[in-house]
Amino acid sequence: SGCQLDACRASVDASTVHTLQKDRDPSGAARTMAPAAKDTTNKKDGSKTRKDAAKSKDSVEKEPSVELTEEEQLEESRKAVEEMMGVSVYEALQHERQKQAEAGKRRASVSRFMYVGKLAEGSSDEDCLSQTKAVVDELDAAIEDSPWNHPTTVEDMAVTGLCLAHSNCVVGVFETKCPNALDFLTKLEKIPSLDDKECRVLMCTEDCPSRNFTGNHFRKVSKKPDNFELSDDLDDVDVAWDLFQDVLKVHQICTRRNVPDPMDCGAADFIPSADRIRACADSGHKKPWFTLREFLEFFTDPIHIELESDKVWPTQRFEQVTGYLDDVNDDLTSKNPLPPGNEIGPEDIKN
Repeated sequence: SGCQLDACRASVDASTVHTLQKDRDPSGAARTMAPAAKDTTNKKDGSKTRKDAAKSKDSVEKEPSVELTEEEQLEESRKAVEEMMGVSVYEALQHERQKQAEAGKRRASVSRFMYVGKLAEGSSDEDCLSQTKAVVDELDAAIEDSPWNHPTTVEDMAVTGLCLAHSNCVVGVFETKCPNALDFLTKLEKIPSLDDKECRVLMCTEDCPSRNFTGNHFRKVSKKPDNFELSDDLDDVDVAWDLFQDVLKVHQICTRRNVPDPMDCGAADFIPSADRIRACADSGHKKPWFTLREFLEFFTDPIHIELESDKVWPTQRFEQVTGYLDDVNDDLTSKNPLPPGNEIGPEDIKN
């Protein structure tokens, strides 16, 4: 009847839906449940088509292969790398150097150092600044007689930088040629106002293409205590870099506003505190900064190399023994026997 037919259709539809849901893959797409249809394509026709394609492929005339020379292969590789990487750092530096040369600017190639130190007992900030300035003046006066003097390097031999002195400590950044820089530190170690045992070199940068400082300046400064602590979790590179950035900002503000005293031109906020400078200069912390003495020894003392192969036992010393055979008879008995009663018997020999 019609009701039975409708019920059969409903059961068939339900079973079909259930089958589709059961065979649905994880992505949610239903898989086709229809049986695979037999391939009605004639196998002979398929093989014929493949043969025709092979013939048509062979009929295309092959281009002759060209062997590249080694230079051409390197050039192709370089172009491929450029397409992947873009302009290299070396090419960017060369381009910048060419632009500076065309503009009449030459590479300074100077060394940049930053040091911090505690003042010796009884010394003042004025003593430290005047004695440091005397060191710079001495170096400037010796430029003409310097063995490193050359018409193209006289300008670079000059010392530029900024020295900020509190009542009990000092921080200084200076730039000059490397030989001049080592002379500066050597003379700086000997000034009486600086405690050389509580002085550290926090930064040393070689071959700087240009200077960050114009002229050489010596300034008295002050700042409220901030109780700065150089804890072990502070990164030593970050601490030194932040200190250098503050000194550089002080110089830039003074130069931009044409006011020599940083206390009068709005640069006071960037002046490093005495607590911060003394904490960095202190010899008690475990940061890997060189003391002034260690730095000079590292850069100026002869290099000592101890090879593993050199670590051997000392050569054994040979000594010539004379007179021994003169004291024995032919049977090797002593010509000078022991006094009576001191002879050694079998009972004296222990196993």
